[in-house]
Amino acid sequence: MQKLIDNCITVFLGVVIGSLFFFVVQAKAEPPNFDQYNYRVSPHQVQQERKQDDLITQTVNIILAQGFSGAIIVVLFGYIWKEGKNNRATHQENLNKFVTISGECSSHMASVSTRLENLEREVEASKTLEMLSASRKG
Repeated sequence: MQKLIDNCITVFLGVVIGSLFFFVVQAKAEPPNFDQYNYRVSPHQVQQERKQDDLITQTVNIILAQGFSGAIIVVLFGYIWKEGKNNRATHQENLNKFVTISGECSSHMASVSTRLENLEREVEASKTLEMLSASRKG
């Protein structure tokens, strides 16, 4: 019986605390929108302000507004830029090595092709000679 009473009290207190938490969260109101009540901005003023800021200034302002995240973005941009330059230089070196090796391989393949043609002629000549000697015996 005591366990049942303890469980009921626990559930009741949980419901009370949960409902208080729910009402406290719901009771928090948004601050009033003072821009709507205090002054009116004409569309011409907004267009003039937008024309004055160029793209670079807007980009810098966005990055500065981000704070620490903006600083990380700038550092990562610099790192990627540096690595890209290094990768382009390495790619050019590898391409030059590939062209050199490809030229050497082509010259070696030409000499191998010449040797194979000579061997083919020798095999054809020995085959013809064998056929002639076989026809004379038979």
